[in-house]
Amino acid sequence: MDRNTLHYRHILLYYFKKGKRAAEAHKKICRVYGDSALTERTYQNWFAKFRAENFDINNAPGPGRLQEIEIIDVKAIVDQNPSQSVRDIAHVLEVSHTSVENHLRKLGYVSVLIVWVPHSLTKANLATCISICDSHRKCQESDPFLKRLGQGMWIGCGKWIVYDKIIRSNNIG
Repeated sequence: MDRNTLHYRHILLYYFKKGKRAAEAHKKICRVYGDSALTERTYQNWFAKFRAENFDINNAPGPGRLQEIEIIDVKAIVDQNPSQSVRDIAHVLEVSHTSVENHLRKLGYVSVLIVWVPHSLTKANLATCISICDSHRKCQESDPFLKRLGQGMWIGCGKWIVYDKIIRSNNIG
């Protein structure tokens, strides 16, 4: 917050306590600090706040302001239950779903089959993928099972192997 704004609010509170009106306070402050101090409407808003017996001169978080959340909190919730939706996580943390989406993106998580997983594979994940692919290749050599699977297969590490047998014809037209 601007130091001058806080200073003006102190003066406004002083004039309010003295029984002055917002318009009077505005004129007196403008005489001292110039017309660019604050608008008269701002003075009226602060006087209305003071009349409601709220004498806090600091800004309160408004409904449009995003609440700050820690990226660690989002990670802890996802690690606890990776199948939660963004809206569920946002509800637990009492923040907007876009804040949660931004933090998940920063963490490198992507949603795969309704489960949040790290986008980049760890060495263990990569080793598992290679092992599964190798076993599928060996199995394919002995018993061609890919023809029976259709269009693809899930290999267990968040990757999908697409199998598409395209038969090309030399006859045109």
